[in-house]
Amino acid sequence: MKLSSRQFLDAYKMNELDIAFVGMSNIGKSFTASRMTKAFNFRLIEIDTMIREHMGHESMKEFAEWQGHPFTPDYKEREDLSIQMETFATQQAVDMGKDRGNTILDTTGSVIYIDSAVRRHLRENFYVVHIKAEPSDLDRLTGEYFDNPKPLVWRHHYRPVPGLSGRENIRLCYPELLMSRARDYIAMADQTVTSGFVLNPDTTDRDLFNAIKPAR
Repeated sequence: MKLSSRQFLDAYKMNELDIAFVGMSNIGKSFTASRMTKAFNFRLIEIDTMIREHMGHESMKEFAEWQGHPFTPDYKEREDLSIQMETFATQQAVDMGKDRGNTILDTTGSVIYIDSAVRRHLRENFYVVHIKAEPSDLDRLTGEYFDNPKPLVWRHHYRPVPGLSGRENIRLCYPELLMSRARDYIAMADQTVTSGFVLNPDTTDRDLFNAIKPAR
């Protein structure tokens, strides 16, 4: 949803501003959404939590273990089901955003793969902010995939090399997944901020608000 700086501020003052954060898993979406929610009195809707609770998983780790890795049995079927659930949850969240009140939507990293009509509905009703991964994030994100597991949709970007372990192939294929997703996130976004900026401990709450706000 395209907004001018004035429209953004007016919507916030009128308690009608809806913001959605998009970007890779573990890039800082939830951290930023939580911080903005507390500092500026937004209502927070977390898509991952909606999906996890609907599927009966007690934790994100349990949800990630259920979905598995692209080299585990039945991964493709579980990936497809996860996208179906995300499409449903995102549509629910967009509808919830129509209720009165400033709202922040914390999307999943795979929001770019949900049904195109729902994705279009999201873009029409929310001001979309992309938290952009930087080259320095690559090692951290790859490590987080194993050390702090969240469900991750690979689609066709996992192309294993014979003779390498599953973990080695993940490290080999992850950069391609990252680059492909970056293009799709940018295409969705009304505004972009970098991971380095949002995760910098010197960035204040007001700095975040001003960086997210349209420049003009």
